Amino acid sequence: MARFQLASGETLVGKGSMSLKQRWGLSSQLYQGTIYVTNRRIFFHMSLSGTILMDVALSDVKGFSVSRILFVTAVTIHSRSGEQFMLTGFPAKKLQNWLLQLGILRLK
Repeated sequence: MARFQLASGETLVGKGSMSLKQRWGLSSQLYQGTIYVTNRRIFFHMSLSGTILMDVALSDVKGFSVSRILFVTAVTIHSRSGEQFMLTGFPAKKLQNWLLQLGILRLK
């Protein structure tokens, strides 16, 4: 089982329990875990299995967008290669602030 570890010179900006929405074929599923935002990357570690579902270097992040799913705020991180990672949960507002603090652009 993989664990989150900081690399040399990497500092934690924030972390929180969130859900990551992953699309598999025609369906999608929410996975519970922890989002970690550092001065170098954004990392999502799935709670149940310990699987790493997201590990994106900040240099590979194009920006983020914010949407609503019913009454829940969703933050979608967009990579330069076109990948999208939709995250929901209590720290969604904090996640936005962490990304802005790191200079990640909010996309319209």
